[in-house]
Amino acid sequence: MRRWSNRKSELKSVLQRQVPRVRAWLYVIVAVLGLTGLSSFRVNLSGFPSWVNALNWDQLLGNTLVLVLLVILWAGYLHLRQPELMTKTRMRAFLVSLLIVVALLGRATDLLAPYLVPVQMGAYLVPIAFGVGLATIFTSAEVGLAMTVLLAFWVVSFWVGLGNLLNPDELGDPLHSPLAAMLAAFGSGAVAVFRCAHLRKFSDLPLTGLEIGIVGALLHGGIVLYSGGEALNGVALLWSGLNGLMSVLLMFGGLPLAEYITQKTSPLGMVELLNPSHPLLVLLREHAPGTYHHSFNVADLAENAAQAIEADPLLAKVGGYYHDIGKVKRPQFFAENQQNGHNPHDEISPNMSKVILTSHIKEGVELAREYGLRDDIVQFIRQHHGTSVIRYFYFKALREGKASAQSVDDYRYSAELPRTRETAIVMLADGVEAASRSAKDAAQLERIVSEAMSGPLKDEQLKESPLTLRDLEKIKQAFFETLRAMRHDRVSSYPKESELKSTPR
Repeated sequence: MRRWSNRKSELKSVLQRQVPRVRAWLYVIVAVLGLTGLSSFRVNLSGFPSWVNALNWDQLLGNTLVLVLLVILWAGYLHLRQPELMTKTRMRAFLVSLLIVVALLGRATDLLAPYLVPVQMGAYLVPIAFGVGLATIFTSAEVGLAMTVLLAFWVVSFWVGLGNLLNPDELGDPLHSPLAAMLAAFGSGAVAVFRCAHLRKFSDLPLTGLEIGIVGALLHGGIVLYSGGEALNGVALLWSGLNGLMSVLLMFGGLPLAEYITQKTSPLGMVELLNPSHPLLVLLREHAPGTYHHSFNVADLAENAAQAIEADPLLAKVGGYYHDIGKVKRPQFFAENQQNGHNPHDEISPNMSKVILTSHIKEGVELAREYGLRDDIVQFIRQHHGTSVIRYFYFKALREGKASAQSVDDYRYSAELPRTRETAIVMLADGVEAASRSAKDAAQLERIVSEAMSGPLKDEQLKESPLTLRDLEKIKQAFFETLRAMRHDRVSSYPKESELKSTPR
């Protein structure tokens, strides 16, 4: 009986480990079915045909075989190069959704193209830059380029058929050439990747669309001229140029939905969160001014440290701004907001102080949700204290006989440990900024920074983060240089005017 129970638990464990792989394959299957189905389905506008007659079965089978291989290679490449990305269900769903949406837009283009451009030019109107741009914004340029390759092959399969890549007769006519269609798709997709990888302002979107459109129009015109120029059509050229602007409009409209699906803030959204007039920052400034200034200092420290180890400085800075927003509920219980020497903790027990201090994590998460912050920002609130000990009140309880040496865990935060480089940096910056206020000179500042960083390391608060010892050394140096610039040594006493007059010149 015991042996059967052990085997049952082992089987359950194996199945649980296989669940992510099964889900990943399901996403691949959905992507393939969506792309191939939408590629092969043809609608007769004069009369809707039966289901059997509506499918081009030869093309469906051929495209399916090739696209299955391409999608598997694409998913395998991303899993190899971006393993942390492909383990996230939301991100996999987002990427597959982008492929399906671009395929739907391709279908719409197929229906509208005959009324806009010569039918053979329809491939140049498919807005793949929309999908590629969003993929780049929410993942990386590498993922965007991989999607460009996949969608370029899809455009060929959709408009001229993948089989025509091997047909010498088709390659001879640039207007119908699958290589020409693929070149146009590569061109617009590559521009979208290069521009969207560094997109920081909404005002940059029109320029991005203009550049995509110019490249599309130039490729269109070049291909037509290469064929002899007989089919050069001004309207078709205009629509090829407008493809970039249409892609950007779709991208702009899709940003909020993409943020919701991925629970990740786009760089454009992060820039908005850095605006001091953001309602949450205004609330923090009005109710907890000390915490507000502390958060800005933490953000500066985190940004410089993230740059030093090539993490995401923008994400680290935004996380620094919002990590302590939960303190607006009871600001007077936090040292940076206390004035006139009054400390309300003197009037309550150490255990109650612990409850109040730790509650700012939960209250911060609730506020973040209320104001629409995404998971990638909320994680800074959850993880910036980890499970660290509130040492002051633990030792106070020891002195008052209300705690024992064994009850140290009762005075820990019951939160999450940092799991990313950026959240770990903000945890370290939070402690360093608070400790550095007592520094009187550069030597003392350097010692305080070292001690403040060694504490979380010894307490195993960083064991789930990907930071290396080399990273920690770079972070420490960045903290020291930033704090030294913030608290630069001033001349302690200036000479009197009489002394200046008596000084020989």
